[in-house]
Amino acid sequence: MQFIDPALEAYCEAHCTDEPWYLKELTEETHEKVQMPAMLSGHLQGRFLSMLSKLVRPRIAVEIGTYTGYSALCLAEGLAPGGMLHTIDIDPYLPEMVHRYIEKAGMLDRITQHHRPAWR
Repeated sequence: MQFIDPALEAYCEAHCTDEPWYLKELTEETHEKVQMPAMLSGHLQGRFLSMLSKLVRPRIAVEIGTYTGYSALCLAEGLAPGGMLHTIDIDPYLPEMVHRYIEKAGMLDRITQHHRPAWR
């Protein structure tokens, strides 16, 4: 499904900042080992989320639906000092992978994983 003009998307990809190494690694592992890799936020959306977070500098952020953690890592880049992102998911298979990448990114102090339904 194409939401934006391919030429505009190509322009944005060419002019946004590069992903950190851990996000590239996470993308590769998601495509190799996880079902439905198209759910991954990806480079362009991730850089947009990072930019928004850096502009707002939230102290607390909540993400419902972690998947493999790509968007959580992007959002956590812009947290205010001492800020915390709470990411919530019920998937029983992915929390260990997500935790591994949070640790690789050095963001254990900025991201709290919750493994339960968001309505509780």
